[in-house]
Amino acid sequence: MDTIADLISQHLQGNSNSTGGQNWSIMADDEMDDFEFDLDDDVDISDATALNGKNEKKKDETDEEKQLRIMEGWTSSVPYVCESLEEMQKQLEVIVSKLLIAAESRHWEHLAAWDGALASWLGLKYPFPRPLRAKLARFYYELILIPSMEPKYIQLFASSLDRTIATKLGHKRKLEPEELVLPWQPLWLVLQKEVWPSKRETSSSRNLHNILLHVAETCREYFAASEISNMLDTFIPLFTQETAATVFTIITSFLPRSHARTYLPFIFKTWEAFHSYKIEDCVLQMLGQLSISHVAGKAGDFTPDGCVEWKDIGIYTEAEWAVIMRSCLSSMSVPVGNSKGGSTTSQYADRTRPSAFKKASNRFSHLAQIIVYSLSVDGPERVTADGQKTTADGQEKGYLGGSKALDSLDRLITSVESYFHPSNHGAWTLALTAFIQWLAAELSARWNEEQQVSCKTPVAQRLTPEIKHAVIETLRTPTLLAMFSKDALSTGYAQAALRYMSILEPDLIMPQLLERAYGGLESINETHRTTAAIGALAAVSTSLTKRSTWFKGQRHVVPLLELCLPGIDINDSIKTVSTCMFIVSALQFVKIGDLNVAGSVPLAHDAPAEDVVMQVEGAETPTYERRGAAKMTEEEIEEEDAVRQSTAGFADWVVSFFRRVFALYENLPEEGGKSGKTGGKTEDNVIKSLNTALDVVCANLSDPLFELTLNLVFDYATTNVRANGVRSIGNVITSLARARPKATINKFLPFTIKQIEIEMAAGASSVRTTSNTSTTVPSDTTLHWNMAILRSALAFGGQDLLAHRKDILQVMNVLREAKHERAYSGYGRMVNRILAALTGTYPVENRLVNPKQWNDPYFERSHHRSWGKQFCESKDVEVEWHQPSPEEIAFAGDILAGVVSPTMDVLEALTKVAPQQRDSVWKNDFCRMMYLVRSAWTGCATLFLHTGPFDGDECIDANEYVLGLKPEHMQANAAFALSDPRDPRHKAVKSLHDSFGRLLHTTFLSLSQERPINGDAADSVDAIIQLLRASDVWFFDYGVQRATFVAHKKHFVMTRELVKTHSKQRQFPRMVWIKRATLYHYGRLYQHTYNRERTTLDDQLLLDLMELSMSPYTRVRKHAQSTLINATASYRRATRLIMPKLIQALEAELTKGKDADPDRQKGALYVLSDKGIATFLCPEEYISAILRCQSQEKPSIQNLVAKMVQDTVAMLSEESLATTSFLITHSALQESIVSTRSIYPLTKITTNILQEATAKLDRVAERRKRQFDGTMTALQTLATDEKTHWRYQQYAIRYAQSCLCRDVEPSASLSSLFINNVVSDHPSVRTYAQRQVYADPDPPPADRRELWLNPSRNPLRKEIALRDPEAFLADLEKPWTPGQPDIFFVDKEDQGFLTWGKTIRGYKAPPRSKSAFTWDARSKRSLAAIGDAITPGWLTKFITHLSQEGAKAGTTTSVDLRLENILFIKSIFKMFEDSLLQSMLECLSPLLLDEDKYKLRAGCEILAGILRGSKHWPVDSQTNIWAWVMERLPGLFDQMKPDTVQIFETFISVQLGDRDPRRNQPLINFIKAQTVDFNASSAFAVSKRLTTIGTMADSLGVRFDADSHKLVELYFDNIQTQYAEIRSHIAVNIGVLMGIQWHPRFRTPSDLLVACASERDPLQVRKTDYLPRIQKYIDNFGRWREERLPPPRVSQSTYDRVGLTLLQWLWGTAHLPQAPTIFPYVMPLLPEIFKMAELNDSSELQLYSGAVLNVLSSITAPPEFVEPVMDALIDAVKTSPSWRIRLSVLPVLQVFYFRNLLNLPDVSVKRVLDVLLECIRDENVEVRETAAKTLSGVIRCSQRQRILPLKDRFTLLARKTKLPKRQDKEGFTDKIRTLHSAVLGLCALIDAYPYSVEPWMPEIIETLGRYSSDPIPVSTSIRKCAASFKQTHQDTWAMDQLAFNEDQMQALSTIVSGTSYYA
Repeated sequence: MDTIADLISQHLQGNSNSTGGQNWSIMADDEMDDFEFDLDDDVDISDATALNGKNEKKKDETDEEKQLRIMEGWTSSVPYVCESLEEMQKQLEVIVSKLLIAAESRHWEHLAAWDGALASWLGLKYPFPRPLRAKLARFYYELILIPSMEPKYIQLFASSLDRTIATKLGHKRKLEPEELVLPWQPLWLVLQKEVWPSKRETSSSRNLHNILLHVAETCREYFAASEISNMLDTFIPLFTQETAATVFTIITSFLPRSHARTYLPFIFKTWEAFHSYKIEDCVLQMLGQLSISHVAGKAGDFTPDGCVEWKDIGIYTEAEWAVIMRSCLSSMSVPVGNSKGGSTTSQYADRTRPSAFKKASNRFSHLAQIIVYSLSVDGPERVTADGQKTTADGQEKGYLGGSKALDSLDRLITSVESYFHPSNHGAWTLALTAFIQWLAAELSARWNEEQQVSCKTPVAQRLTPEIKHAVIETLRTPTLLAMFSKDALSTGYAQAALRYMSILEPDLIMPQLLERAYGGLESINETHRTTAAIGALAAVSTSLTKRSTWFKGQRHVVPLLELCLPGIDINDSIKTVSTCMFIVSALQFVKIGDLNVAGSVPLAHDAPAEDVVMQVEGAETPTYERRGAAKMTEEEIEEEDAVRQSTAGFADWVVSFFRRVFALYENLPEEGGKSGKTGGKTEDNVIKSLNTALDVVCANLSDPLFELTLNLVFDYATTNVRANGVRSIGNVITSLARARPKATINKFLPFTIKQIEIEMAAGASSVRTTSNTSTTVPSDTTLHWNMAILRSALAFGGQDLLAHRKDILQVMNVLREAKHERAYSGYGRMVNRILAALTGTYPVENRLVNPKQWNDPYFERSHHRSWGKQFCESKDVEVEWHQPSPEEIAFAGDILAGVVSPTMDVLEALTKVAPQQRDSVWKNDFCRMMYLVRSAWTGCATLFLHTGPFDGDECIDANEYVLGLKPEHMQANAAFALSDPRDPRHKAVKSLHDSFGRLLHTTFLSLSQERPINGDAADSVDAIIQLLRASDVWFFDYGVQRATFVAHKKHFVMTRELVKTHSKQRQFPRMVWIKRATLYHYGRLYQHTYNRERTTLDDQLLLDLMELSMSPYTRVRKHAQSTLINATASYRRATRLIMPKLIQALEAELTKGKDADPDRQKGALYVLSDKGIATFLCPEEYISAILRCQSQEKPSIQNLVAKMVQDTVAMLSEESLATTSFLITHSALQESIVSTRSIYPLTKITTNILQEATAKLDRVAERRKRQFDGTMTALQTLATDEKTHWRYQQYAIRYAQSCLCRDVEPSASLSSLFINNVVSDHPSVRTYAQRQVYADPDPPPADRRELWLNPSRNPLRKEIALRDPEAFLADLEKPWTPGQPDIFFVDKEDQGFLTWGKTIRGYKAPPRSKSAFTWDARSKRSLAAIGDAITPGWLTKFITHLSQEGAKAGTTTSVDLRLENILFIKSIFKMFEDSLLQSMLECLSPLLLDEDKYKLRAGCEILAGILRGSKHWPVDSQTNIWAWVMERLPGLFDQMKPDTVQIFETFISVQLGDRDPRRNQPLINFIKAQTVDFNASSAFAVSKRLTTIGTMADSLGVRFDADSHKLVELYFDNIQTQYAEIRSHIAVNIGVLMGIQWHPRFRTPSDLLVACASERDPLQVRKTDYLPRIQKYIDNFGRWREERLPPPRVSQSTYDRVGLTLLQWLWGTAHLPQAPTIFPYVMPLLPEIFKMAELNDSSELQLYSGAVLNVLSSITAPPEFVEPVMDALIDAVKTSPSWRIRLSVLPVLQVFYFRNLLNLPDVSVKRVLDVLLECIRDENVEVRETAAKTLSGVIRCSQRQRILPLKDRFTLLARKTKLPKRQDKEGFTDKIRTLHSAVLGLCALIDAYPYSVEPWMPEIIETLGRYSSDPIPVSTSIRKCAASFKQTHQDTWAMDQLAFNEDQMQALSTIVSGTSYYA
């Protein structure tokens, strides 16, 4: 059922409210695989609902009692005895003790292995003591924070921590905050290092910062609430314009959810100030979590001072709510007016300053959480006496449902309702449907939670039935529209919403849904609607079948099933799958049986007394179900009778269904292809879906209908034989056998055996084949047909097979002679199924009720009352299991002894045949016999328990391996038929199984013999493939395979989600409980199949696989490699057995040079390339083996080597190669270990283990150091060998670079290697080599942890206390005079934008003439090696290479500097200071003066590197280099050309970025000294100066603040310059400079928090320093406009120049994070912008003015600007004398109105409506039509209460208007305009409801019909309206036409086309 479940789950995704993050997996030596179910006990019943449907509070139970109850629910669900609690607690003690020992002794591999063991223990669902959980959580937390811990282990421990304490949002915590308190500062220190690493440590493949952020989110509730202020004091100072998105993500991830009012004002103010989609995502996620967490207020889980009290709307004020709803509306991205969607530019703004984190966020779920958990009765209800929502004067009274949040939601949905229609499909559809799906899901979750007696939410804050009803009514129409969406995902969201809504309010949803469904199913020409209708029915199947959900639904089940049958169509796969989905959904919890049979239960009015019923029936139907019949109303009795009568159609439906299935099978394509399947993927999906439907139908048939079906199928199967239906008929029989195995076997067995015997006797399957691609012999079809039937019939039943034992053995003997691959493979699968049925443990049925009730006569006649029945607890579910009986085991033994054992003897004899004598007959005999044997053992996966002896080679180094920490294989009790090794049967089966293993090895040896020269070598491939598949059986077919377990877990989750309506649901149908029990059973079996011990035979077979993985045959090699890799993951330390030998084999081939076998090399390399295997390998051996492959010229091998290098370089981390850092003791970890040992103290045994582990740690360190040294030596040898190919030289350098570790002494030889290859002839070698040319002057610190937490130990660095920020800023402005003692430099001013921290990093001035650095003796050797290499010849080669064009040379017009080259040169001059300066300067001078742009680029790169590296040079040296630079800088600047300006710009950016301006004062002074003549003759001369100044300002940032004001004034003074290019630069620079000036700068975070809570504009987004300047331009615009030059010189007008520059500035700023700051400047400019928009003679001015007007709607304006902007738009329309302005402003008004709809005051809304009514009478036709279109949109989204008054107004106006004769031109024109306005108004009302026919609409159409023949433009507007009406209503016209009478229909026909289209 996987396929159908996949499809259903995709469409009906439930609400999980999970906060859990990504699950990481890690493969560690000896590791116990993570066997966590990950169900989080979410089908456990903590607050069970009683059977009578009422909430009954359970007695208070302790946590221990609850865990015991949960354990009992799991362990009692399987049919065998599980371990006792005492046994499991002892096992837990062992696991935890070994965990602690491994951690204390720093044996991380052992720790990972025992962590896996703990996960497996947890998977068995035994009680886990809370004190231990808390201590282990702290233990894992401290492990994550170890500075030198490998990233892979951090991932593992983060996953373990998540498993230990993570709780789904809204669920009860696993630990309370008082039970666990975690320090946040250590996590922040580690995270900070990963978020902002040094440039040298930056790595794109390192993902640790995202993992650590998830750890913070997991632990946030366990950070002390008292630390919130300290967190804010730490994080807020780091908040700058560049880091805003990153720091905000950190803030929202660390802050606990308690005491949220402390920081909520800051969150909202920051959200308002920054135009960032990423920040908005973080805010919405936080608010969604807070809304759920604090829904109960003071009664919730937080302390009274920690909770957030409810305010105006939920926990929010009205102002905060307005911001949220504005964001909600903009998130829908619906197009308005002329816009094409995309209602915000914030995503563009994020690209300029992206976040460092990749954090997924579902904003629609967060928005839904905020809205739903803010619903409550918090205001007067909005109702009037006549039931309308508004009073007569149109003023609203109160709120919908009495809820302000609901009223906002209603307005929101109303405004976007038309976008749900399928014909209005677009990118926004997915957002809208996802939103309503999450709304419905969250509403269901909250409603069901509040029905529980344990709910803490105060009654006054809970949902009321009226609110629930109103929400569903609000969502109903859009959801029903969206169910026919054009894309499958949107349809799925709509269907999921319908599922929730139909359960919450079935009377609201189901009638309308069924109306659409019947219409869709009856339609024959609209496939899409049919498919959508079927999918929707599948979604609401619970409401259809479960009478307690909707009493009226059951009567529709059979009619709908009948209408769906035509959907089973081979020509329409999607419809077929959808039909199967509905059949499965509707019938999986229904008994398919006729209730209209004799003796059926009477209806309520003539039912016998209750006691009589009980006495007569006396069976298993619960009493409460019987009593229901005696308490029904007349309406219910009528429904009951209708349901009973409808079930009479079940018989006909079942027959029709099977015939439809047979017809589809008959039309399947013929079998073919490599897989032999019937058709491709489409047909395969159809067949799988049908199989699922067949399983469900057959499982739920009543006895009479099953007999009917059985006879129907038997008649078809025995009278038809079709080659394309062999597999399909087997599927049908399988479904029957799964439901009733005994009846199916008895029916089909005699006939099929007879037919098989006849066919075999007639020579069927006598043609020998061994490949599954062989063509099927047509004459064998009958045999294959009957074999498929027999195989399927015998697949289940176990006990029922015993009665046919003789016949089964007989037919086995007959089929042994089958020689064709199709037949003997079918025979093998039959043996497999029989053995599995006999020896397996599995549920035998999964019906909707327990077996006793199913067989109850009362239930047989009233089963409809149990449709969709759900059970509260697992103990209520009686699972009927099949367990192998002694007779079944004996039968299986007979098959093994009588069939399998003789076959193995034949195989052994075949292996002894000499290779020269192995012909095709031998090959066929071998393949078919091996197929039979492996199939038989596959069916015996649970026949016997493997008990050893496990004598395989453990590959343990006794000097290092701690035997006491060796992981123990947890042998959980499971359903193995033979588990006692003393049992003779166990011994016999084990002996035969061992013989099978020996046979495999013997076969390998036989097939590996040397073949004769003339032999057909290819003939052995099929035989070897059979051997490999048999090896698969040996290694993996034991217990249950991982893939099977994972698939069943996935299937269980999907099945549960189909019926799950809220996250805390505790009642589920019986099928879910059965699948849960089966999953638990599989989980116990799975614990036997991984981390298995090895025997000697296992080792031998693994080595055989290794040899086959290097086979010359591709098929063999690939199969063997896959099997070997999987086997090493299943057997303990198998990798360590295989890999040394594999490397030896590879090296043996490598020694042969060009004579080596490339296939063996490729096979070995492929296995080594597996990432899981590479983890265990010694780097020395692994890297050496890879890098010796250069002699092999085959491209495929070289490509594989390149891939291996790429993968393994990414896997090598500095932490994983550290040789001493793991020896450091970590006090915090040690404290957590000591604390945990208070529960499980050390014993004598564990003490000895700890001592042994600690003693061996030094040996591990020695070995790692030895391996490291050996690896580096080998790499250097290879890289320096002249015979080494350049590509392998590059590989060696990359490996050497990746293997560098900070706790290893630097190597002089390695430094020589890097520096010498910097001048290699190959660019890629140069690139990798120059990355690591660096030496650290400092000696290693005493505390080696500082190596990882604080690697830089610069003697000039100092922490500057920020006691007085003003004084600090003043000090930064002091000029630097060499020798000044108290000066300090601040290079990275990473705080001070919002607030200041306590300290900031700075640097002291360097000495005058002496170097500040003293080199450690160890580093001097590396320094000397590098210095010796840098000779004049080296410099010449280096500069030559640097001057080449290169791969990044850019285009012909610009060349970018290469940062990697600058960093390299910087490193050189940072190390050697000015000792190499003179040599380099001599080479540099010619480059800077060269005309070649690539040489100039090289010169600038060298110069930038020198200057960056001179940061800490002695003062005299810095003075010298700057004197040299300044001497040449003017000339360099003067020779700048358009194609080299980018070089200089990048040079300035690199040089000034992250540097105190005083360090570069000469360069800054030079740039400042450049005079700018804005009216110079050369535009480029001005342009390059502006570019330079702008780059300097952008690089210096806030340090340029003092100079920025003067520059802005200068730019404004010259804004009218004649050059367009210059004006563009001015616009950009103004934006940059004003961004620099934006820095609120509070003294402390506390001051900022106070300001956010009390001030209107704490972040200064309303700051208007330059408003007087803007006002000056505004004052002059009128004069300038009159002075405009005529075309074509109009662009030279002052008006155009100034206006365009201002518009470009506004447009650019609108796409930056500071976008909200433009509103104070836009407001006074708006009237002039409107006027610019009408200038047709300036296309550029018109374009930018329109763009600026539209972009205003894409920015969230500060609240006080919304109404003024709207008033300005209205005034522009009302007062402008130009119709062009009115025409251009109306669309802008429409867009702005919609985007801010939820925040506009009523006064503005009324003014908008009034101005539109005025414009609709405008003199200009275009204005009138645009106003009508805008009016329609306004009415549709907000003013529906005004429709009737407007209808009357327009109708009256039309009737009063009498057109005079055309001769009266003035009167005619005036009247036609009046009439046209009335017609447009009426058309606008119709267009406001494009997809429905409202009661007032036919009357309007009749009115319009009277004027359809009037003069243009009246008739034109009417016909346009009619055409639109026709298009939008044609899908629903069958129902819509009922609203019209005959006259109105005639009027509609007239206005459409003059004919009756709708008749």
